[in-house]
Amino acid sequence: MIEIYDLRRIYRMGDIEVRALDGVSLEIEKGEFLGIMGASGSGKTTLLHMLGLLDEPTSGRIVIEGTDLSLLSDYEKAMFRLYKLGYVFQDYALVPDLTVMENVSLTAMLRKDRTEGQYRKDSVEILQKIGLYDRRDHLPRELSGGQQQRVSIARAMVNKPDILFADEPCANLDSENSRMVLELFREINEEMQQTIVMVSHEDWHKDYFHRIVRLKDGKVIADGTNGSSAH
Repeated sequence: MIEIYDLRRIYRMGDIEVRALDGVSLEIEKGEFLGIMGASGSGKTTLLHMLGLLDEPTSGRIVIEGTDLSLLSDYEKAMFRLYKLGYVFQDYALVPDLTVMENVSLTAMLRKDRTEGQYRKDSVEILQKIGLYDRRDHLPRELSGGQQQRVSIARAMVNKPDILFADEPCANLDSENSRMVLELFREINEEMQQTIVMVSHEDWHKDYFHRIVRLKDGKVIADGTNGSSAH
């Protein structure tokens, strides 16, 4: 489903060259719940941003469902993101002045293939699924951090994306809320066969992943069911 070939991302800071990604090659299967782990600065978020079309590699290729992302125009990339990909960020990224319901409907409203009735129905269903339908008219600031992150997951899922990307989604949550978010991901993955690629540095999160890719200094150092076996 996702094929990554020799991906490199080099940042230049004056005379210094920082290799955020240094030749990463991977395949990610459809329906997989993949964890990308490693210490801070290992390249996890950089890799996620490349896969999610939020940043461009210096070299290498990413192919998602047969589409070579490097061949897309900016407009095609924007459409690909809207129709195929969902995102959950560590800071929730909710619009403060919109209600829960409006936040969830936001990405669905942008699509040309959904009627208002359809995206409203989808928004209601996903809010019921995450247990926040009764808070649909509240503003984000009236919710706890854990609830806000669940709203952010609902917003990512309302378009039924092919791939859900999550960047340290539990970073700002206590362990109880983190567990709730991870259980929700597991449920979405199992019930909807949702492909999920999640960045994490918390060791206990690995129990939730089917497979773990560990990065260090921009390179894959381990890839396996518990992140210990290298190919």
